[in-house]
Amino acid sequence: MRILLLGMGSRGDVQPLVALGQRLRRLGYAVSLAAPADLAHVVAGSGVDFEALSFDLEGPLREGEGREALRGSAWTQVQEARLMRQVMATTAGALASDVSVLVEEADVVVSGALTFDLVDALLTDGRGRPTKPHLYAVFAPVWPSAHGDSVALALQPRATSPVNLAWSSLAGRVAFDLFRPAGDLVRLRKGLPRRHFRGYAGAAERTPTLLAASPCVVPPAPDWPPALRQTGYWVRDEVAEGPLDPDLQAFLADGPPPVHVGFGSMPTPDPRGVVRDVATVLRRLGARGVVSEGLAGLSVDLLPASERAHLLGIRHAPHDRLFPRCSVVVHHGGSGTTAAAVRAGVPQVVVPHAADQPYWGRRMADLGVAAAPIARKDLTATRLEQALEVALSPGAREAAYALRERVRAEDGAGDAARLVDDYLRATT
Repeated sequence: MRILLLGMGSRGDVQPLVALGQRLRRLGYAVSLAAPADLAHVVAGSGVDFEALSFDLEGPLREGEGREALRGSAWTQVQEARLMRQVMATTAGALASDVSVLVEEADVVVSGALTFDLVDALLTDGRGRPTKPHLYAVFAPVWPSAHGDSVALALQPRATSPVNLAWSSLAGRVAFDLFRPAGDLVRLRKGLPRRHFRGYAGAAERTPTLLAASPCVVPPAPDWPPALRQTGYWVRDEVAEGPLDPDLQAFLADGPPPVHVGFGSMPTPDPRGVVRDVATVLRRLGARGVVSEGLAGLSVDLLPASERAHLLGIRHAPHDRLFPRCSVVVHHGGSGTTAAAVRAGVPQVVVPHAADQPYWGRRMADLGVAAAPIARKDLTATRLEQALEVALSPGAREAAYALRERVRAEDGAGDAARLVDDYLRATT
């Protein structure tokens, strides 16, 4: 039986699926993972077959108009949503065509947030019945809920309130509007009516769903739908990207553990200003730093050589190898980066940019491994220094170590694979 995993999105949307694919292969399934062509390196060496979608995603965002759009989107979530709408509309035709072929060849499909509606359109017959097993994988608690600790978008994040349920339901409507272009195209081709949000929400509630987030970090909510099952984080068996870069190895060996700073695929309108503030704050604290360029363009080369002697700039390094050798991880609050920092047992400073990132920053603060998150628009040298002082404290280190031990005791990818196996044995 062949299982197709759909990893539309950035690296953080693909890497957990690699881990699930490895565990499903152990159970005897043939597994392929489809993702944008420029993310092939994330799957390489895992044993999971890679199916390249016919477009790049991260590459175009690094250059030209895409880079400028990203920088503009850093200021407000409205602009971020507009960029996401543009990306989904631009790729809709290619995505619908690619996934149509791949779904036809698969026996089972596991989709993510960006492809759920598309797959549901492809696998639903004229009477509204599924033609193949379809499961849904999510990496953040996106289900509407009254429980603030258990939903990514809440107006009263530390309370249980119907306001949270209403607000997170509205967020679901917005997300559907952003992600729907490819599904709309398929329904148009099949002569089916355009879907309303109620139909989308009903399909999501009926579809077996796996939440790949530790219950030590995301408390289970009693109002989640019965189809939702939570596991721990999905972590691949090994890192196949080789050893750390020699310059990075030498830097790590040449002094105390550094502070890691990187915003992943998130933008910033002023990369020079961010790097300058990082350099100034770390110098005042007597700390060294590793700065990851990412899509934000946080290059230490933007500073004079005299101001960056205590910094090393990198393009990328495997988080599970680098983070345990750092004193603090300063990051954007992506679900994958947060999980890697938690598993490394390292205190954090979270600078949320958009979407579910404020939730992860808030949870890290509530769990004692970070200060309160600093919204990207509010990031200043003073706030960064205050947050780093909290992260460098003994209390934060102890809390991070204790959380690491609890999370590392889980086998999220293995549990998820067993849930998929149980479902398929019961239904096929």
